[in-house]
Amino acid sequence: MPSALTVTFVQATILNAISNILAQLIDQRNNKAPFTLNVLAFMQFITYGIIIVPPNFYWQRALEARYPGLSDAFSIRSLKSLFSPRAWLSLFSRASQDESLPSHKDKEKEKHVRWAPRVQTSGLRSFMMKFFFDQTVASITNLVLFVVLINLLKGENLGRIWELVMLDFKPIMSARLKYRPLVSILMYTVIPVDRRVVFGSACGVIWGVYLSLYAVV
Repeated sequence: MPSALTVTFVQATILNAISNILAQLIDQRNNKAPFTLNVLAFMQFITYGIIIVPPNFYWQRALEARYPGLSDAFSIRSLKSLFSPRAWLSLFSRASQDESLPSHKDKEKEKHVRWAPRVQTSGLRSFMMKFFFDQTVASITNLVLFVVLINLLKGENLGRIWELVMLDFKPIMSARLKYRPLVSILMYTVIPVDRRVVFGSACGVIWGVYLSLYAVV
């Protein structure tokens, strides 16, 4: 039976392929040209997708290990608990403060089990931390990787690639923030950890079209 990474890899690659083909259709239709698949651009985008799937897969697992979620599957009760006043109050309770200030012994133990699941962490705090990291660290890293990898595949030199990172960062990040928060809310409340990359790719078919167009299909 194929591993979770293999399944994720295949599904995400198929979705990325669909995104790029749709982008080429849109681009050529706007230019009133008959559709002809740009194989080079297609392969460049697929290669980019292949490279980023494994790090994103293991990133999601690391986040889940560090901040265990509300549930590994869909749960109405989990969603209710996420938005209940009691959950928000508990976030600022004395217990939460005590948890955020570990003893010296706990710190020493944590050095050896840095990514071990923290069972005592509240569901709300786990969600907030994963949401925060997804909107900051993951977003910035994936954005930079996109610009760097696509332009490396196009044969650009490092100096030009850095200029493009500086030029493209703001518009791409602005576009990402228009859809990613909603995806993150769903991803960290109802989607199992090993399906999050595929879910992100499925929700991101339109995003993939945008990236493909931005990469000048």
